[in-house]
Amino acid sequence: MDDLTASPASEVPFRISFSGHGGHLRLDPTPSPPSPVPDFVLPPAYPPESPSSVKEYLEDNYLNPELYIPTAANDARVWDVDWFDLARPPLEPSAPRTMLVPAWEPPFRRRPSTSAEEPQVWDPKSVQMEMSQVFDSGTGGMVPRMPGPAKDFVRGRVNSRPFRPGGLQDDAAEAAALEKAFPESARNGDWVRELMSGGPALIAPPGFPKGIDLGQLKEYNSHWKCFRDGEQVEEQPASSSNDTMDKYSVQFDDLFKISWEEDDVNIVSREDDGEHLARDEGTNAFHFPFADINEQKVDKLQDGSETLARDKHEVNVIGDASEAQMDLDKMLSSEVQDTRRETSGLGDDKPAQEGKDWALVVGDDGIVTNFHKLVPDMAIEYPFELDKFQKEAIYYLEKGESVFVAAHTSAGKTVVAEYAFALATKHCTRAVYTAPIKTISNQKYRDFCWKFDVGLLTGDVSIRPEATCLIMTTEILRSMLYRGADIIRDIEWVIFDEVHYVNDAERGVVWEEVIIMLPKHINIVLLSATVPNTVEFADWIGRTKQKKIRVTATNKRPVPLEHCLFYSGEVYKVCEKDMFLTQGFREAKDAFKMKNSNKFGAKPGTKSGTPAVRSGTQGRNPDTSSKGRDQKHSKHHHTNSGAAAIQQSTSGPRRSDLIWMPLINNLLKKSLVPVVIFCFSKNRCDRSAESMFAADLTSTSDKSKIRVFCDKAFSRLKGSDRNLPQVVGIQSLLRRGIGVHHAGLLPIVKEVVEMLFCRGVIKVLFSTETFAMGVNAPARTVVFDTLRKFDGKEHRKLLPGEYIQMAGRAGRRGLDTIGTVIMMCRDEIPEESDLKNLIVGKPTRLESQFRLTYTMILHLLRVEELKVEDMLKRSFAEFHAQKDLPQKEKLLLQMLRQPTKTIECIKGEPSIEEYYDMFLEAEEHREFVTEAIMQLPTTQQFLAPGRLLVVKSKTDDDHFLGVIVKNPSSALKQYVVLVLTGDSTSSALDPNLSNQNEKGTGVSQQGYLVIPPKGKRGMEEDFFSSGRTRKSSGVINIKLPYTGDASRMGFEVRAVETKEIISICTSKIKIDQVGLLEDISKTSYTKTVQMLIKEQSDGKYPPALDPIKDLKMKEMDKVERYYAHVNLLEQMSKNKCHGCVKLKEHKLLMKEQKVYKDQLDQLKYQMSDEALQQMPQFQGRIDVLKEIHYIDSDLVVQLKGRVSCEMNSGEELITTECLFENQLKDLEPEEAVAIMSAFVFQQRNASEPSLTPKLADAKKRLYDTAIRLGQLQKRHEVPVDPEEYARDNLKFGLVEVVYEWAKGTPFADICELTDVSEGLIVRTIVRLDETCREFRNAASIMGNSALFKKMEIASNAIKRDIVFAASLYVTGI
Repeated sequence: MDDLTASPASEVPFRISFSGHGGHLRLDPTPSPPSPVPDFVLPPAYPPESPSSVKEYLEDNYLNPELYIPTAANDARVWDVDWFDLARPPLEPSAPRTMLVPAWEPPFRRRPSTSAEEPQVWDPKSVQMEMSQVFDSGTGGMVPRMPGPAKDFVRGRVNSRPFRPGGLQDDAAEAAALEKAFPESARNGDWVRELMSGGPALIAPPGFPKGIDLGQLKEYNSHWKCFRDGEQVEEQPASSSNDTMDKYSVQFDDLFKISWEEDDVNIVSREDDGEHLARDEGTNAFHFPFADINEQKVDKLQDGSETLARDKHEVNVIGDASEAQMDLDKMLSSEVQDTRRETSGLGDDKPAQEGKDWALVVGDDGIVTNFHKLVPDMAIEYPFELDKFQKEAIYYLEKGESVFVAAHTSAGKTVVAEYAFALATKHCTRAVYTAPIKTISNQKYRDFCWKFDVGLLTGDVSIRPEATCLIMTTEILRSMLYRGADIIRDIEWVIFDEVHYVNDAERGVVWEEVIIMLPKHINIVLLSATVPNTVEFADWIGRTKQKKIRVTATNKRPVPLEHCLFYSGEVYKVCEKDMFLTQGFREAKDAFKMKNSNKFGAKPGTKSGTPAVRSGTQGRNPDTSSKGRDQKHSKHHHTNSGAAAIQQSTSGPRRSDLIWMPLINNLLKKSLVPVVIFCFSKNRCDRSAESMFAADLTSTSDKSKIRVFCDKAFSRLKGSDRNLPQVVGIQSLLRRGIGVHHAGLLPIVKEVVEMLFCRGVIKVLFSTETFAMGVNAPARTVVFDTLRKFDGKEHRKLLPGEYIQMAGRAGRRGLDTIGTVIMMCRDEIPEESDLKNLIVGKPTRLESQFRLTYTMILHLLRVEELKVEDMLKRSFAEFHAQKDLPQKEKLLLQMLRQPTKTIECIKGEPSIEEYYDMFLEAEEHREFVTEAIMQLPTTQQFLAPGRLLVVKSKTDDDHFLGVIVKNPSSALKQYVVLVLTGDSTSSALDPNLSNQNEKGTGVSQQGYLVIPPKGKRGMEEDFFSSGRTRKSSGVINIKLPYTGDASRMGFEVRAVETKEIISICTSKIKIDQVGLLEDISKTSYTKTVQMLIKEQSDGKYPPALDPIKDLKMKEMDKVERYYAHVNLLEQMSKNKCHGCVKLKEHKLLMKEQKVYKDQLDQLKYQMSDEALQQMPQFQGRIDVLKEIHYIDSDLVVQLKGRVSCEMNSGEELITTECLFENQLKDLEPEEAVAIMSAFVFQQRNASEPSLTPKLADAKKRLYDTAIRLGQLQKRHEVPVDPEEYARDNLKFGLVEVVYEWAKGTPFADICELTDVSEGLIVRTIVRLDETCREFRNAASIMGNSALFKKMEIASNAIKRDIVFAASLYVTGI
């Protein structure tokens, strides 16, 4: 019985104990005899502390650096030790957040001394200030923030604040920070006056209870020399009272403050600026920042006012005297108050930066000559001699400056990028290489990974993001900047490759955003092909970032090019060494003429040898022949892969495709292979390669290399994917030395073609233009299939920049002495002017493609320190307007300083302003009514020759009586009117005619008619006879305007606009139109003038036709305007200025003042944010975001706005509304990811998919949402067409394909569901995975766990097989 009640502890002896200082319970088996009660071991107690033990603890843990070496004793395993990663350096003390600064007080505000015997010692009060307020003057980082979580170190997060962009200056914040750190009295001359006048020195530093008394400061004797009109008038001791000196316009304090402010501005912008403020104790001399003012005399101030200059005998001369004189002259050139306003009121471009060239073109041969002395310790050595532009760029990289390198393709720009990587490695910082195309990123990763510690970041790949050198797409870098990734702190260099890609209409804006957003500490390296406005673009970057950009460029090609035409089996050289060869072009033309004359028969009159069919081929591919083969074989034109846009004119391989064999044979004979043939259609590339079915261009060893390489590359594909038609077909072509490269290929197939071409086993490669942009693979020869392309909108000629980019692939550096470029000519020879422009013309300029996006607006609204207006101002599109701002600000200040003329009224209080306002309003009504009257049908019955009019004078300050001489015609669409201008200017002159008629009437060159002697006058001119036997032909033989005199009255014949007509009179006179305009009769002019004088003999004009009664004007608004005009005239007649003798003079003064005010307002508008090009669209987009609750009325970003910031793949508004309307709730993961493909699919003309009912409903909901958003934007005046907006941002062509793929259907089967090429399918699904990740992040922000899980399932469903096969560049082969 006792055995049955034994304790369990007797079977398993153990003890309970506490482990370590944390007190964790631990069970330990014990060998001791069994006991019914387990042993209890007390925890170890802390040893008693003593000063020595505390000291030892601090030294061991914080003061002595050590290496933590893992051992078997504490870790049970031993790893290879990275000594640098495991180093434990001593911890630096944390930087203080606040500091004490003295609160400066001017001497006159200090409390006076209580004792006359003891001098008053000033004890300044100390004020506690934030360190950021003292040392951050507005140009550094934004509000300091702690580093975020490690998982967000590279990508950042939407809640993080972006770093402050470099060059973004907030003058108000900077002035406030400067005022806090250095009070007003500390920045003027008070403290200098105290220092020079002697007295007690300060003793206690800020925060200290006491200090060291160094005694009295030494006083320096000085006096003022006072000048008036250049003559010294008196001398005053320096201790004179302020009242005595106040009568002078410039004080020493003012000069000192101006110098302080100017020096503060210049210290950043001027290199090697040696101006400083220092006390030389050895010589007791005081050095001023504005250089020498010893014995300087200033003769004049502005407007010749009183002047003065201070002479101080104990001042040492430093700096350059002439420069100092110029600085003082500049300081004294205007009133102190204006100067102070000018220096404080400027914007981003400060006075010292006006007219500054931020782009500095490098051209110093000394850098190349002494390169190894200037850069003795290079960060990386090169086994070859560097070119001139490479040495210049490396020299400035070593100096820590930004560079812009412009050179031709294959010139060696990558060397500069490599050196930036090497510098980052040497400096233990980071460098980022950005490229516009993912292919370039992958290829650069492969090239650099053998030399540097490289990581790769693209939309779907993240390899070693912690590496020193990162390669990424530009979109990834933009996202990191907006999301405030902490890795930005470590970046020293950002390299932009293929900068000319900024011209891309869709993605060029990304480049501008990134350049603007880069922080101040990051230097920029720009690599570009040759463009004509390199300096302009670099100047924009420098002005935006407020740093100098060194521009180094070369037009020299490492391998010179020759350009040829291929026609009828012969090659004609038309350009060599950038010189167009007219002889070669003529030979090609002659061959063309001879062939066509034999074929069609001689046809004279054909222009420049161009066949008559040329005019009929405009807008089509030039391959189209004159027999209309494109119409005959149009059924063979494929519509998939964008090929429908480019209509090929061939009849399959039977005609034009077979032309490749003569060319290839010609190139093989001359050893001009490998060759890249650029075709501007994916289908054209495929058909051209298939047409060479009989060609075999490889040797046995080449075939073996190709087979082994392809087997290794495609071995990573599963069985069904290896048998895809594209994979099998490309291997058949490759074994014969023929390759195809275009966007329709699978990514792995494209990489295989690229790598084999670089190895030299592919002899002929048919490619689209993307090969020239995305692959660094030069060839021996480049061939252009045609010189026209379809750019997505229209067929057009190649641009010089596009031609140069592709032609630059010809010529392999180190292998070829010359590169050959051949242009195919089938049915015509290009015009000589077109060829010249294409080959030797200027490439395309860099143009801004900046546009506002909702994502950009939302990102910037999250940060108070950054405004959207700042982004708009700093775009390349606004560069010239912002560059001119300093000049406009100067002009504005000058206009504000101009004295305005006052109007002195002789009748008491002036009311000319009221009168002039009524006059302007009346003129506005009159012009409106006149225009309305002229459109009335009844008016034309009255406006006949002979009708009297009252018209305005040219100066708009008077009006004259006139008569219609001629109605408007097709030649002159204005009325020809003879008006009386006033008394005759000369009694010796009569009407003067500008032309000489057939009867010999004399006309002077000045336009005045000279009266012939009486004996030589015609008999008809002795009388006022106007009888004419012929009608007027409508010809005007006088030059308008035509002036003259008759009957002591001046007249003028001129053309009159309808708005110049004040009224139509009821009177009508008889005129001689032939004598006035054709035969130029003096008699006719005299008679007409006399009749007009008679009509106003009583000093009044004839009565005018009433617009309502006589002209039958009945429309309500026009009648109201007419009566408003009449009422204003009545009010004007009651004004006391009406009839004043000085009315005309005062009206002119008011006109000048109004012009002045309008110019002032226009100048202010141009300097304001309202003048920005995209400001109206910005306001409309803000209203849209408010209405759909992305932001509130205070522009604070709401939850929907934060979610929208996560959306980068599709249109941000549509995707966000889709989420918040929960449109994916009822869909399975496969269906959800299928409908999401509409956000990322790009091709327009895909076949219509077959959808399930649920997918069809989801498609309709999403499309309706897009239409609603488009209508909303249109309502707020955003330039959007709702239907086009929905079509452009939602393309449902691959919904069925993605749905089947997510369900597990093999890739070969889904390709049968659509006419979209395999490469585009893969690219869409890869981008769709990134979209799933964005939706998942958005669901996390929204708190939608169901959507989060659904997106995870969808992402895993599509990530499989050939679609997500790893890149050969990344994994190797």
